[in-house]
Amino acid sequence: ALFFTTMDVGAKKLLHLGTGEITFFRGLVGMLFLPFMARMETLPVFSGKDRGLLHLRGLFGCACLLFFFYCLNGLKLGDAEILTQLSAFFMCLLSPIFLRGSLQKRSVPWLGVIALGAAIVLQVWNFHSFNLYALFGILSAFFAASAYVCIERGGHTQTELVLYFQLYSTLGGLVLMGMDRWTLPTGAEWGWILEMALSALMGQVCLTWGCTHIHPTMVNFLMYTGILFHILAGALLWGEVLTGYSWVGGSLIVLGSVLLLRQ
Repeated sequence: ALFFTTMDVGAKKLLHLGTGEITFFRGLVGMLFLPFMARMETLPVFSGKDRGLLHLRGLFGCACLLFFFYCLNGLKLGDAEILTQLSAFFMCLLSPIFLRGSLQKRSVPWLGVIALGAAIVLQVWNFHSFNLYALFGILSAFFAASAYVCIERGGHTQTELVLYFQLYSTLGGLVLMGMDRWTLPTGAEWGWILEMALSALMGQVCLTWGCTHIHPTMVNFLMYTGILFHILAGALLWGEVLTGYSWVGGSLIVLGSVLLLRQ
């Protein structure tokens, strides 16, 4: 959670470069480090199965990243991270449609708690508070959930999963760069790009190790510490202060998601 926070800090530091350029360099630099990640795998990197779903997962992952970077342009770091936690809400809605199983009735109240929390964070009763950047945050959470439900079966190494995500991030960023003028990063900007890419890979590695050694539910619960890390980073680096609505709504989102995880 801490590494994913430092990744988002690097992205926010580079917002002046443009979303397409940030996404492109994050994917490209990240791909350069994949061979080191592959050396830690015990299985062959390429499984040779579910290729269509892997491509779809990479595409959804790229969309998630793009919308999150767009979201950072207009939201505080803490609010942006709170909205990404809606992925648990969307996973509960998507899983019965695309995966075997059905939505349990006892899950509905907790989905309602998450939806209420999101409404409070967005302040939906106040038109000026519910802006386009907040919508980008919700879309980022939706595409994150879409990526999660793409691969139901195991048998894929972490390197294989990350490769498709990095590849589509690079291509997606390149397409956006071609639609607008861009400039080559200079000086300290290269340092932030390297920091962003390395933080993303380290976060993924730590997440994988965590899932290997402790129960996945505990991993998901601990990942909510990322909200606190984002709030602290926003306050220390940009002087951001969350509103009472963000604290109350964020708490409801976390509470509802944790109770869903227990089921």
